[in-house]
Amino acid sequence: KHKNFASNKLGLSLANAFSGGVFLCLAFGHLIPECVHGFHEYENEALPYMIVLGGYLLIFFVEKVAFDAHGALEEMEGGSEVAVIPQKDAKGSKGVRSNDAARSDGEHSSHTGRSAVILLAALAVHSILEMTALGLSNSFNDSTLLFVSISLHQPAESIALLVAFLKSGMPRKQILRFLSVFACMGPIGVLLGMAVKGFAAPIVDAVMLAIVAGTFVYVGATEVIPEEWEDQEHKWKKFFSLITGIVSMFVITQYSMKLEGAASL
Repeated sequence: KHKNFASNKLGLSLANAFSGGVFLCLAFGHLIPECVHGFHEYENEALPYMIVLGGYLLIFFVEKVAFDAHGALEEMEGGSEVAVIPQKDAKGSKGVRSNDAARSDGEHSSHTGRSAVILLAALAVHSILEMTALGLSNSFNDSTLLFVSISLHQPAESIALLVAFLKSGMPRKQILRFLSVFACMGPIGVLLGMAVKGFAAPIVDAVMLAIVAGTFVYVGATEVIPEEWEDQEHKWKKFFSLITGIVSMFVITQYSMKLEGAASL
């Protein structure tokens, strides 16, 4: 079991590092050039890049300032031990929990439940912004690339959220309600992107693309890479997986652009 867990953990780390490369390549090799093209009528060449920075700061504010998702995860992981005070009861048995320990269990359950809800709020905003890119995509090839990149990254977030709620000690029905809310965030993001694409002016489409590009840079450079390299074990394998994600996604995007160019002739 230990070997299976270790191999699964390595596989998840490699997949996460690969997805980090995919997000970075999509941001710099596809989304940013496309949003810059949408600003071609404006003389201020720095504007689209500043909006990209605004998108990066938006998700940074949500995850690190407003909700502190990383801190919530650390709180969920720590303090899960239940205090047991060895003492004898009337029958001479040991291991009776004290009233203080029982009270601390209740406080810890409430605290971890609050941390799980904070994590849900941060990941919900994160999910909406990621899935908005899917609704903004111009072609089937674009949507496929974005779908693959998001699919590589979302399972890790979903598993972390599920574990956080299971550790919180909440009733199962309440956990299901919270997770159902999180599951709705993706479709909401797609619908938002489709609404902007279908009804808003082209400049609004370009602005949304720039914001989404900034969130993709955040996911790849600030979330995935530092998280995976906190543990130096298998660092070369993870680096190779990161580069493979960048190179493979660049090749695929270039090939899809050529196909779209040939189809438009």
